[in-house]
Amino acid sequence: MGCETGSSLFGTNVANQEPAASKPAAAQPAIAKIAVAPVIGAPDAIAKQIQQEFASAVEKHRVSVVTSKEERADYTLRAYVVAAKDKNATKVSYIWDVTDPTGKRVNRITGEEVVPGNGSKDPWAALTATVAQNIASKAASSFLAWLPSQTSQTPVASSVAGHPVGVGAQPPASATAEAAKPTPVAVARPSATAPTTGSITTRGGGMTAMVPSVTGAPGDGSASLTAAIQRELLGRGVSVTDKPVATAYRVEGSVSLGQPKEGKQSIHIEWQVKDPQGKKVGTVSQRNEIPEGSLDGAWGPTADQAAGAAVQGIIKLLPQPKATN
Repeated sequence: MGCETGSSLFGTNVANQEPAASKPAAAQPAIAKIAVAPVIGAPDAIAKQIQQEFASAVEKHRVSVVTSKEERADYTLRAYVVAAKDKNATKVSYIWDVTDPTGKRVNRITGEEVVPGNGSKDPWAALTATVAQNIASKAASSFLAWLPSQTSQTPVASSVAGHPVGVGAQPPASATAEAAKPTPVAVARPSATAPTTGSITTRGGGMTAMVPSVTGAPGDGSASLTAAIQRELLGRGVSVTDKPVATAYRVEGSVSLGQPKEGKQSIHIEWQVKDPQGKKVGTVSQRNEIPEGSLDGAWGPTADQAAGAAVQGIIKLLPQPKATN
């Protein structure tokens, strides 16, 4: 489940002091207050470990992690993790989005952990406690390196009554709006590009991906997820088609839902990447738990959120353009 949060950062040092005359050292004020949303996309135990270890790491550097919805935060951090398996290794990609109290994204931290030699067909089997710890540590270091450039402009949030930005969902415009429910899958900002049909060529061409309709999704998930992953690929310079092309790689999405239990059910989104000959190159897997029936209608921003995280792993499975001199 991850390491426990340590004791107070400012330990008491009584060496060379008279007990009666000593005064407790004044704790230095926090340089920022943050909310850390539940990690999306990874199995529950690993997700909780990443969240806890990230919080523990930043608290050692005078960053206060709020735990109450009534306490305002300067920033909210949302992490999204995807696992993609190829022949020799599993690549675990992660995104940490940093948003301000209005919901505006002010920073994005990305990275990847490569785990060699995992024989399991399930890419999540490679995401061990050590890998989770590495993700949390690297993300915390990147956030702490960025934070000083902001603190001179952004005051520490007061603890007056109010709700932090919704955890794991598109945040409301007002910080006092009711906190949103967690979204079921990993998140990225939706692109303004319209849903794709036919073949569209973008700058940086040379790579074409065919995206057939996503299968197995409830509600309008098939159409929404298909359009969303097309938009994300276009944004990465990949030409997209929904018709067979001899040289195109295939990105095939499928959704499966677990049996409802106590008002919740599991969701698994899998993206298989195949080469133009139909041979599987690798798989990007997303898992989470959602309120029962919450995706039986319109997916809305959830489709964009899932595609935005999944494309991080999909792009790594596609051939990379050769560098030119």
